[in-house]
Amino acid sequence: MFWWLIGVIVALAVWGALWKRNLSLAGGVLVGLLLAWVLSYFLKPYVTGMETIPVWLPPLPLATIAIVLFVYGALTFFRENDALPKGKKDDHDHDHGHH
Repeated sequence: MFWWLIGVIVALAVWGALWKRNLSLAGGVLVGLLLAWVLSYFLKPYVTGMETIPVWLPPLPLATIAIVLFVYGALTFFRENDALPKGKKDDHDHDHGHH
């Protein structure tokens, strides 16, 4: 119990420093904690051993990250966003044999 309390105090101190430096990131941390708290109710039977862990549950975090990155990449591609630097357009023909 003592170490848990020390962990909570350290986490609050880190979050307080984050609140002073970057308000949107601190808000994102709060949203993430809220989502984790809600998801913990669904995962509690698996963690406590009351239910057997389904096959799809362990790789779910990695699959979620892969899907989010794929969707972000597709949106960036279709919007033709400048997420990646584009090379300079060369208007000169230097006669390097590229035709």
